[in-house]
Amino acid sequence: MSEFCFVSYVEAIRPFLMKNSSKEDAALFLLDSVRNQTNEKKDMKKDGSLKRILRGVLPVPEEIRLAAAKSEIADGVASYFRKEVTQDLNPHLTDDAKEVFVRLLNSDDTIPDSRKEKLMALLKGDDFALFLSQSFIYAISRPFNKSTEDGHQKISIPLLIFTLLYGLGIYFLTMLTMINMREISQPLMAFAFFFAIGLFVFLIGFYFFLWRRDI
Repeated sequence: MSEFCFVSYVEAIRPFLMKNSSKEDAALFLLDSVRNQTNEKKDMKKDGSLKRILRGVLPVPEEIRLAAAKSEIADGVASYFRKEVTQDLNPHLTDDAKEVFVRLLNSDDTIPDSRKEKLMALLKGDDFALFLSQSFIYAISRPFNKSTEDGHQKISIPLLIFTLLYGLGIYFLTMLTMINMREISQPLMAFAFFFAIGLFVFLIGFYFFLWRRDI
């Protein structure tokens, strides 16, 4: 079952956006429908919070969710979706986008039937922008359930052990080779030593890059 939430909403709509098609750009583009009506000026990309929200580690900021609950802000969100979001949607793929949202809504059994019926009625109507804005507000308002995919943030012990052993193996093999050579200059020995250390550090750094990257 796919949960209908802000993250799944972004994943559903971004393939149909022409300019803001990357995950972070699409997320910020949508959140700006609320942020532009408030005093929220925080750079969510720079501080890393947007990436963590998209990973399901953090919820949408409370100030955004509370603001979107206000009727005047909700009206502004609807206006933003009509003027900005629908203009960025590929007009040739509107039906495809609707079908994606139909599947997303139907896949979540936790959505009350009454809410699902209202959203489906909007989706089947002529005002796609209204559906997008209403479903967006609903998505960011739903209770936050920390993603089970937070496992991406946990260290993989087998991979870390392999990386450590591989790096240490290269280091000792390099040192053993240098020691067994009959004629070797001190500069070459120093080069080999720092090369082995540098490669070891690189491998550890590369491991943590794979661990922390946004997948």
